[in-house]
Formats: sequence, structure tokens, C-alpha cells
Amino acid sequence: MLIGKIRRHWLATKTRQNTEVSASPRGQAEMAASCMFAVSAPFAASSSSSSARRSRRFGVVAMASVGQKVYAPGVAVSEGNGGLPKISLKSPQGSEAEIYLFGGCVTSWKVPSGKDLLFVRPDAVFNGQKPISGGIPHCFPQFGPGAIQQHGFARNMNWSITDSEVTEGDPAVTLELKDDSYSRSMWDFSFQALYKVTLHSTSLSTTLTIINTDDKPFSFNSALHTYFSASIAGVSVKGLKGSKTLNKDPDPKNPLEGKEEREEVTFPGFVDCVYLGAPSELTLDNGLGDKIVISNTNWSDAVLWNPHLQMEACYKDFVCVENAKIETVQLGPKESWVAEQKIELI
Repeated sequence: MLIGKIRRHWLATKTRQNTEVSASPRGQAEMAASCMFAVSAPFAASSSSSSARRSRRFGVVAMASVGQKVYAPGVAVSEGNGGLPKISLKSPQGSEAEIYLFGGCVTSWKVPSGKDLLFVRPDAVFNGQKPISGGIPHCFPQFGPGAIQQHGFARNMNWSITDSEVTEGDPAVTLELKDDSYSRSMWDFSFQALYKVTLHSTSLSTTLTIINTDDKPFSFNSALHTYFSASIAGVSVKGLKGSKTLNKDPDPKNPLEGKEEREEVTFPGFVDCVYLGAPSELTLDNGLGDKIVISNTNWSDAVLWNPHLQMEACYKDFVCVENAKIETVQLGPKESWVAEQKIELI
């Protein structure tokens, strides 16, 4: 039933694109891939009693034309907002997460109390035509403005499921993004991006792997543009003291270089600041009674953002604390880059 609905949604989208080409950044050829959840062959489930952490892995086949799917316990795919395919993760402890294949975007992370610690903006659209505004959008292969579209194309493409697994009850799913005619029209390189999302009882972990599958080197930068639910008047971020800053207020085109002197960064007005060489662990007080530790490996920088009155309808309700790689990463053929993030309620 779901597969049929998704196929009908894709056909309707394709028809709309044929008649309204200017409304979409992608062409018909790229959208033909949107009906595909995954392309890998299923693996046999396996377990090992000798392992300290028991893990079962499940390969995935889920194409609109086939309708077959095998997912690990705690992993499910359903129709989300706008008819877009949505992955749900549920842990035995009661935590939950939702991930849209469009953009590979985590849109919800609920702890066992049922409280959602992520934020999706009220102006977010789920039409498969523009990035989802909220949750944890990808910025790749570009952060911010530049030679191609704002924050790159990864948040505006359909990812696929390549694997799912469960380890000691913690469900995980791995998504994949590869180059196509749409991405190569802006950035003419072959690549593979793998994004593993693991749900724990009080934390959410992600691992992003970028692989150069081209025969020539390429460079990129990246970020996880995480939106946290917040009461902005009470928000503070600890751990950035001593970091070099690039402050985009008042002129984003000419950021002011400086050094963070505060123990706690607060948000009394507009904030858009890059922290170079940031620590691997920050602590966010969201102003709603929650403290969240944001730790990482290989995301060398951080970004704090709140638009204040530029987004009057919702600026009081969220804050962006982003792990980023602002310095350009250079990858030769067959080389890879890996970065991990963990957000944990303490």
C-alpha cells in the first residue's frame, strides 16, 4: 500500500515537473530516481554470542517497482509529510527519531519522555522541491553561499537506504547519496556519501562518510545544520571560550575575526558566528529545562545561528548549534573522509 502511494506521489510529481520545469531545481531524469528507496541486495541476518555488543544487520531492498523490504527491528519506512518516504527509528527505552529520504534529513529526535529536542520551522515544506527547513539538514559539498546553491545540493536530493541494524536494542540505518546529472550540473565529480544514524535511549549518533569515487581529486566543506528546540531568551552554549571567531554580524560578506572570551554564549539578538578550531564537546542549555551535550570527531569547527527578527514567526523557538568543517577538505581518488556527531540529553 505504502509503495503504491509513493509511486503515485512520484508520478504526480513527475507530471507536475513536466509542466512546471522552472519550479524545480532538478530535471526529469533525476526525479526518476526518487521512487527508489534502496538498491543493495539483502544480507542475511546474523548474530554472534561472543561479541560484547550483539548486533544484527539487515540489507535493504525497497523499490517502488518491487515492493520488497527487510528492516532491522526498530526501523520502519512509512509515508511522511507531503507523501515523502520517512524512516522511523524506535528504541526499546521509548526514544524515537524520524528521517526523511529527501535530503537525508533527521526531522525529529524524541527522548523517552516524548519531548522532541529538534525543531522544524513552521515555514518548512515537504514537497521534494526545496530543502526541509529544520531538524538536521546536510550542507555538502559547500557550506553557505558560494559557487553552487546555498549549502550545496545534498539537502535537496533523494537519499536511499543501504543498510539497517540493531545493536543491543539500538536501531540504526545507513543512507547513501551518489552523484547524478543534477549534482554534476553544479559540481562535476563522482562521489559516494554514507550517513549512518543510530538511536540510543537518550542520544542520537550520526556518522558521515564522503568517498571520492572519481578519477580526479576534489575538495569540499560540510556541516550538519542542526536546529534545536529552544526558548531563545534562556539559551546558552558552553565550551567555546578561546576559539577563533568569524562573526557575520553585521556584514556576512566581511566577517569580523576575533576570539571568544565568554564562558557562555547567549542569544540576545541576531547571531551568526563561525568558531574555527572549536572543541570536540559543547553543552547546550536550550532554555526549556534541558541540557544537551554535542560531541564530535573530525568536525573541526562550529557555527551558532539564530536569525532573531529576520524570522520573527519562530526565532524564539529554536537555536542552531552546528558541527562543521569550514576548512576545505581535499580528497584524492578512492580517498574518504569521516566525521561523527553525538547529541545527548544529560
